[in-house]
Amino acid sequence: METRAKKFTAAQLALVIAFCAAIAAVFVLLLVLPKHAGELSPLEFRTLAELPFAGKSAQKLSDELVRGELSDNVDSFLEDHFPGRSFFIALNSYYLRLTGRNTNQPVIWGREGRLYDAPLPAHSEQFDKNRQKLFEFAEANGLETYIVDIPASALAIADKLPAVHPDYYDGDYVKALAESGFTYVPDLAALYKAQPDPDALYYLTDHHWTMQGAYVCYADLCEKLGAEPVPESAFEREGYEFFGSFYRESGLWLTKPDTLEIWRSPVLDEVTTAIGWGERATVHKGVYDEEKLKEGEVDKYAAYLWSNNALTVIENPNGSGETVMLVKDSYGNSIAPLLAMNYSRIVMLDTRYYTSTMPLPSELIAEYGIEKLIVTFGTESMITDSGLAFLR
Repeated sequence: METRAKKFTAAQLALVIAFCAAIAAVFVLLLVLPKHAGELSPLEFRTLAELPFAGKSAQKLSDELVRGELSDNVDSFLEDHFPGRSFFIALNSYYLRLTGRNTNQPVIWGREGRLYDAPLPAHSEQFDKNRQKLFEFAEANGLETYIVDIPASALAIADKLPAVHPDYYDGDYVKALAESGFTYVPDLAALYKAQPDPDALYYLTDHHWTMQGAYVCYADLCEKLGAEPVPESAFEREGYEFFGSFYRESGLWLTKPDTLEIWRSPVLDEVTTAIGWGERATVHKGVYDEEKLKEGEVDKYAAYLWSNNALTVIENPNGSGETVMLVKDSYGNSIAPLLAMNYSRIVMLDTRYYTSTMPLPSELIAEYGIEKLIVTFGTESMITDSGLAFLR
């Protein structure tokens, strides 16, 4: 019995040709388009994968092949340098949100262009450890202790959240800290809601508070610390276009930029900032890294105090004569210049970068005669960071 060879229709043949042409086009573009291997992606703010074979000996490539690392490196390179990568990331992000999967994403798309953190868990064992460590450290060193837990912007600016959204538990963590016997724990969410424009206190595209948000907290702290807050009129403000962490994580590239503010003052011009310790310390004039404010720089938030460093000592020759210790995550970088307007010295620790070779915090307290400890942590750091174990 004879069988007929199946014939393709014109439409089927056109589809096959189009599919093959698309694959060929992607392959050609992958070969000829310029690569940015090892460079910082301005949209995603991460280093793009290097060419898997570049600068490696045959032995090293063989070892990577045996361990299965070479194929992973090839996959990473192809993903990072796929033609139109940014377009497809954005297409996927907007598709997920427009099809009702907004609240399942790590960044939630709110009203009027505001982006929000996804909620944190309702309970954290690390939070309990950190709260206990802070209390024990303060007790052992006889410190007045002021704990600032900065909640997610969703607590202070709830009116821009999507109609359907998950619950946020940041307020519960702040309440637990307030009941733990520290000298003072501000309820920032309530304080911010009482301000004329809560929207101005957090960035739209980033998780951090703005300088205005930091100032509201600073003024409130000063009242409890027994210091006189410097009025806002004492500062000259400069604005810089800024895209933050939410923008980079979300793929929502059509989001409008924020304005990052630098608050300048003749007093801050006279401040010195020493990063590191001993002979290896680098000393800067002022409190801002001007290089990070130049056009084309991606992470302008790093301009505050030269970003995150394990140990930073800020000295103001016109201060009150008192030294305070500030234990912080990246939120502390923007409030520290405000505190530096009052105090002669701020010994600032970021325990996320601390090592066992550095001086013990208790030794620094004894050396500088410190009596007050200020802690500024975002809630996420408070419930996840294990670096506070270095407080001893």
